[in-house]
Amino acid sequence: MIELMLVLQLIILLNPLSSFPLLLKAYQEKLNVRRIAVQAILLAFVIAVLIVICGPLLFSVFGVSIDSFRIAGGVVLFLLGIDTVRPREENHTHKKGVDEVDGLISIIATPLLTGPATISFVAIKTAEIGTLPMLANLVPAFIITGAVFIGGSLVVHRINHKIVSILSRVLGLFLTGMAIEMISLGMRGLFYA
Repeated sequence: MIELMLVLQLIILLNPLSSFPLLLKAYQEKLNVRRIAVQAILLAFVIAVLIVICGPLLFSVFGVSIDSFRIAGGVVLFLLGIDTVRPREENHTHKKGVDEVDGLISIIATPLLTGPATISFVAIKTAEIGTLPMLANLVPAFIITGAVFIGGSLVVHRINHKIVSILSRVLGLFLTGMAIEMISLGMRGLFYA
């Protein structure tokens, strides 16, 4: 029931490395970094589970076909992949002014961990393989992501952020590839069905 490739795809989408700069900011502001990491991963997991449960229903409510959603989700995933691959300045606009723990938890949980790309992917995969198989793959993906994220929060003051940035960019390249696959699969379904 657990598919290694799907678990790996979910981990790449969740990309806990992309949130490490926010954990560093929290550490510099003397906030409880471990609490932020634990609560952010739990909130992200709850959001993902809600998408697994409600996602397929939303297709029928909004009258959107799975292939149309594949294309839309692929475009969002592509933009996220491109944004992750491109070098950017260290001071992101979404980091400025964030000094409250709850605000930081929300920003890390969504859009960083479970943003539009993750939500799209999870909803599509749930429609394809079913609720229980998706939940069976979501749990280990979040356990591994949580271990990396929470473990990173404990040693945030020792993390080499250049290495994290490089690894995050490599993951972004794979996100871009996954996006192209989603778009092409959706286009085949719409135009060649």
